[in-house]
Amino acid sequence: MKTQIFKIVTVVLLAFGSLTGSASAKADNGFFVLSTLALHFENFDERNAFTPGVGWEYSPSRKLGWNVGTLSDSFGYQSYYGGINYATRAVLYNRVRLLVGLNVVHKQFKKNGDPETKVLPFPALEVKMSKFAVLNISGSPAIDYGDQKNNAVLFFQYKLQIR
Repeated sequence: MKTQIFKIVTVVLLAFGSLTGSASAKADNGFFVLSTLALHFENFDERNAFTPGVGWEYSPSRKLGWNVGTLSDSFGYQSYYGGINYATRAVLYNRVRLLVGLNVVHKQFKKNGDPETKVLPFPALEVKMSKFAVLNISGSPAIDYGDQKNNAVLFFQYKLQIR
């Protein structure tokens, strides 16, 4: 059931992306994303830091964008994500942007636990390293509500502009 919901969300995001990716969209707004590391603030010795994965992100400055991808989560489960984002204009010599958004994430949140699907906020700092390469530092803050507890984590992604 949750996998079907995620597939529907992914199709909607891809359709939204194809509409926003029309001729008016610039090529430098699209990124091939390579997920690399996940640094947890608690129980880091019980989790994998290397979290390989791939994805696609469309993030035009000062407009709504989207992202979708898959990666091996901190426990080795093949997880999926998709969501929307908003990127600020670039500052500091046109090299730094901030992104904020919401992601639907299907992953294993607890050691030896079942995979779950949750909606999580994701703030991100994007640093342009070269004309085509970007380092993205994102993550999710620790969230406690009801009987839910999410560990705070920083994700490092290497993004390539495909032209």
